[in-house]
Amino acid sequence: MAPVMDVVVIGCGAAGIAALRKLHDAGLKVLGLEADDRIGGRIKTVQFGEGPLDIGAAWCHGEKDNVVFELANPLDLLGRPSGPDTAWYVKSNGDLVPNENIDAITKGISEEIAKADKANTRSLSDCVRNAAKSNPILKKDPQLAKSFVEWYERNNHVGGQTNPKTGKSLKGLEEHWGCEGEFMLNWKGRGFKTLLDVLLNKYPDPSKEIPVQILLNKEVETIKWRSTQPGQEPDHSLVHVRCKDGSLYAAKSVIVTMSIGVLKERHQKLFNPPLPKEKVTSINSLQLCVLDKIYIEFTKPWWPKSPGNISLLWTEEDKAKFADDKWVTEIYGFLTVEYQPNLLLAWIYGKGAEEMEKVSPERVKAGVSKLMDVVFKKQFKVTPVKAVLRSQWASNPLARGTYSYRGVDTEEQGGSAVILSEPLYHDSSKGFPVVCFAGEATSHHHHGPAHGAVESGFREAERLIATFKK
Repeated sequence: MAPVMDVVVIGCGAAGIAALRKLHDAGLKVLGLEADDRIGGRIKTVQFGEGPLDIGAAWCHGEKDNVVFELANPLDLLGRPSGPDTAWYVKSNGDLVPNENIDAITKGISEEIAKADKANTRSLSDCVRNAAKSNPILKKDPQLAKSFVEWYERNNHVGGQTNPKTGKSLKGLEEHWGCEGEFMLNWKGRGFKTLLDVLLNKYPDPSKEIPVQILLNKEVETIKWRSTQPGQEPDHSLVHVRCKDGSLYAAKSVIVTMSIGVLKERHQKLFNPPLPKEKVTSINSLQLCVLDKIYIEFTKPWWPKSPGNISLLWTEEDKAKFADDKWVTEIYGFLTVEYQPNLLLAWIYGKGAEEMEKVSPERVKAGVSKLMDVVFKKQFKVTPVKAVLRSQWASNPLARGTYSYRGVDTEEQGGSAVILSEPLYHDSSKGFPVVCFAGEATSHHHHGPAHGAVESGFREAERLIATFKK
């Protein structure tokens, strides 16, 4: 068995790496265990096209009270969008929809959401659909209304399409705090993995990397956090961690940073003794969004030069053209990609994303190529698709989705990120936290983005540092 550590961090994504850095700087004996063959979790930078691309987290969202911005900006690592943001709205038959129409509709719906009472268990989807019914522009054009609501719900990942209980709650909008400032700060072509280099002190000088031990391919099977043997002094008993490969680790405390999707699947087998009821309720009732990317490389760009996004409004008639590949009709928008002029990024959400993950890369390329022919050839001289690269977050057993959110079920069951973030103790006096929880889903107000994950890792490290000092 390995030597006893002060803290073992389980999962080395943004939260885990942040926790390791802070614990190491405080002089504690720490070890990171990562189930994958790489660190980063839902930060995954790969080579594609002409350089690095982010399959997961890609932008620093906002500036004020954003820990990622605070870490990266002093090192001049963040870039702003290279020009004015332009938006195109295209119907699935290739016709352009005037921007002023969509802007007016979006403004109307946003106003309805802003003034809606949020102290309840009502869903965001319910509010959007009611607002659409009373919107004067949509009333005049029922076909546009149907297409627009579908696009709006996908674009805002509102959830609940198959089960209303899993839809985003209105109360969740109040619980989630955005950060002021530029929402789409890029990494100047380096990729989001640069953040991991900063946290590990590898950037700007790789020779200064902190000597913290991280073991890869270490999938944790059980966390024995309290002894059931009578007469054993609970305050001094260690947490025992067993990995799938049979290796054992012992520590005075552990920080668990697994995604909410992994906790949903594994908590019953993972924790011994089992987790308290209120913790299980939060794990089961918090929701996980599935949002995937398809990067499309063309032989050369065919779209207008300015950066921006193209939103796609589907009709039932055009959906019928993709009977064999229905997932294609769930693609709702495209973004130009900074530093990669030949690429477009397609967004796909929910059940469509899950279906897309199951088909072969060749089938994805064929589906995307057909989409270009059906939708864009009317207005543009579309160039051939050279290659595609897609994310597969739902089928990844170490993620099971993209980011967490509060759903209708969360409100009805009384679950919350706050409850999820509460540590486990040996006894009711709550003296020493033996199992701590970090990860974006545990962030009280920044759940979702990577800065919520980093913040949570720092939070739990600081909790343990203060306890060890006592």
